This record gives sequence, C-alpha cells and structure tokens, in this order.
Amino acid sequence: MDLNQDYKLIRWMQDNVNGTPIIIEANVPEYRWGNRITVYTGLPGVIGWNWHQRQQRAINPSDWVFKRVEDVNMFYSAANISVAKELIEKYQIDYIIIGQLERSVYPQEGIDKFFLNANGLLKLIYSS
Repeated sequence: MDLNQDYKLIRWMQDNVNGTPIIIEANVPEYRWGNRITVYTGLPGVIGWNWHQRQQRAINPSDWVFKRVEDVNMFYSAANISVAKELIEKYQIDYIIIGQLERSVYPQEGIDKFFLNANGLLKLIYSS
C-alpha cells in the first residue's frame, strides 16, 4: 500500500476540518495499520483500536466494543446503501473514509455502494 495517499488525506483533514466531526474508517485486528485517520487527526471515530477500547470501556457492557466493530464491518461490507444510512444516523457520522485500506479489507460491492447507489446521500469532500 502506498501510505502517501493516507498521509495526504490526514494532512488535508488537519488543515481543513474544524470541530470534532465523527469519522468512520476500516477497523482491523490489533497491530495492523488501522484507525490511522483518527489516530493522526485526533478526530473521533465510531470505534478506536479494539484492544484500547476494551481496556478503556470496561465499565460498558461486555459486547459494546465488539458491536461497534461489527457495525463498522457491516457499514463497509453490505452492498445495500440503506445499511450504511442507518449506521450514519446511529453514530452521527460526518466523514466516511474510503482509502486503500478500506478497499483491501472489505468486499468490492460494499465499497461500490458509496459511488453507485448513494442517491444524493453522500457528497465527495476530498479525493486523491
């Protein structure tokens, strides 16, 4: 993977995004290149690094972290845009990250829905 694309996105977000909008990005197992946008921008995401979240959210129900990871996986994997729309509303997502990592982790039809079936739901903000 060419991490230069992620670097450019991170720099763009640092320079252009105000406030604390919620983002969604690929969630991968520990010790892999996941949560890179939330880590390097400080912006909140639907779920952070799984192990840290389990440590820091121990007071929450035991399935809280795993449910969010499942939701992120469903968000990117489901071919139906209505699934994504429900999760956008549930988590109040402002920015959807679709980079090389998302394209390599999730099925093509799940990624395609954002470009083919969004029906005005989404607006492209940044592309590299």
